[in-house]
Amino acid sequence: MSKVKEELENDPLMPLRHTAEHVLHLAMQELYPSLKKAMGPPIEEGFYFDFDLDEKVSSDDFVKIEKRMQELIDADLPVTLVHSSVKEAKDIFKDNPFKLEWLQEIHNRGEEVTLYEMGEKDGKHYDLDLCAGPHARSTGEVKAFKLLSVAGAYWKGNEKNKMLTRIYGTAFDTKEKLEKYLKNLEEQKKRDHRKLGQELELFTFSEEVGPGLPLWTPKGNVIREELEKWAKDTEKKLGYMRVATPHIAKHTLFEISGHLPYYRDDMYNPMDIEGEEYFLKGMNCPHHHMIFKSKPKSYKDLPLRYAEYGMVYRFEQSGTLFGLMRVRAIQQNDAHIYCTLEQAEDEFLKVLELHEFYYNTLGLTKDDYYIAFGLPDTNKKEKYHGDKATWDKAEELMRKACKRSGIRSIDDVGGAAFYGPKTDFTIRSSTGREFAISTNQLDLFMPQRFNLEYTDKDGSKKLCVVIHRAPLGSHERFIGFLIEHFGGAFPVWLSPVQVQIIPISEKQIDYAIKLQNMFIERNLRAEVDDRSETIQAKIRDAQLQKIPYMLVVGDREVQNNEVSVRLRTGEDLKAKPLTEVLAKIEDIYLTKSLKLW
Repeated sequence: MSKVKEELENDPLMPLRHTAEHVLHLAMQELYPSLKKAMGPPIEEGFYFDFDLDEKVSSDDFVKIEKRMQELIDADLPVTLVHSSVKEAKDIFKDNPFKLEWLQEIHNRGEEVTLYEMGEKDGKHYDLDLCAGPHARSTGEVKAFKLLSVAGAYWKGNEKNKMLTRIYGTAFDTKEKLEKYLKNLEEQKKRDHRKLGQELELFTFSEEVGPGLPLWTPKGNVIREELEKWAKDTEKKLGYMRVATPHIAKHTLFEISGHLPYYRDDMYNPMDIEGEEYFLKGMNCPHHHMIFKSKPKSYKDLPLRYAEYGMVYRFEQSGTLFGLMRVRAIQQNDAHIYCTLEQAEDEFLKVLELHEFYYNTLGLTKDDYYIAFGLPDTNKKEKYHGDKATWDKAEELMRKACKRSGIRSIDDVGGAAFYGPKTDFTIRSSTGREFAISTNQLDLFMPQRFNLEYTDKDGSKKLCVVIHRAPLGSHERFIGFLIEHFGGAFPVWLSPVQVQIIPISEKQIDYAIKLQNMFIERNLRAEVDDRSETIQAKIRDAQLQKIPYMLVVGDREVQNNEVSVRLRTGEDLKAKPLTEVLAKIEDIYLTKSLKLW
């Protein structure tokens, strides 16, 4: 079992939330008798229920649904496990195609059929549903709940299946915990990267360009370029060499790598070029392998580290696209390290430590991130390449490096790539929301496919090890995380506009422009607000744009070569010498400090 799934099932709130979900579907069944139940599991922060109903249900209906749910909870209905044969269960659910499909799959897997009964059969409220449990002993144990949203969802997540209606909710064992959760949820909504991205003019999408293809505005592109510069400068000090590769390749490259057919569904349809099939690349590694192979390598050349901010393209299903978090055009902070087997553990440890360096700079601690160790699902051997010995060796080396790093890790069975185990970094924002950011792999399989060899000390040919790493993941998802983590109030070094210069009247505009040029000479981003608005309006607008510094200049500031400093937090630092302010802001920028002053 996946440790991620195991942790969910061991959550003491899971039986309560599972029961709350059954309360929801019984309430819905009573309010909408023609409804067909599909499925409704508990999830990490609550539960959801999918159902088929011709009638439209919206959040406007939550009041009456919650009222009926509360009646069921107050009735303290018992929840009882019922064992059944497949035949008996099929007879019970003969009019429900969703349950019949589930039953057939349970039968094919040879698993036991279990049902859960809520209430008493001849009572006012009664329900019997196909379910694996667990549940609370009775509905009365659900002390606090709330319905959160309604959305469309394809049956089993496949857009070829019927579109169902999904209601999300949450439940807790105390009202105080629910209130705290809802308050945090409101903060997450305020910080939603899609909302802030529009308000702060960072990125946009266009129907004419296509879904999942973000367009970066000048302000958003500042953040992208600052991150890219940071990564390039950091990697240069660590011995990485930069390469560049084309966006397309012939089918033969992806056949060697095994991405065809194993990754085919995630790649765009091929283009016919002079009778050959070409694909948009969904990953950079096969291209990098060909650069490695372009000339013979010696053990003296290793480790060899190729880095590229490469654009890749993945065909994500339209129903899964979500702002910057799931897109179809991705720019990755990518690199591949070619090393000997003896070097592999240390090199992988350095990759993990590089993650820590980036995260620590952004103010995260080890409590804010962990590693999900992706392992193969032994029940789905057809999904994976290679032999067990190769997989076991890669896992052994990666586990040793993870242990040495001291970073928390959990196992994720089924989370492996098709050619080997992997580690996925998950980071938590200031609102508690988690983001899967970076994937890293120690790969012993691709060197075999591509014959990535080097000449060892004794003159023999040996296969190298390849480490795939992308500590900042994709620009898209990482910036989405940063937007929500900082609520749009980025650290000074990432702020699209760092300084807003506000002249009190037209008489100070020349001085304001002079100041702007002085900041620009220091590679700082400054603008002059010379609009015909009040000072208060200009300050308010700058604060809404979350600009770190507002420098107000009037006759006295011009005369004394000063600026009056206000911070986006509302703090007024009063008049200060211009040279002091320049030096202070430049130092905060260059050191990537999280402080404003």
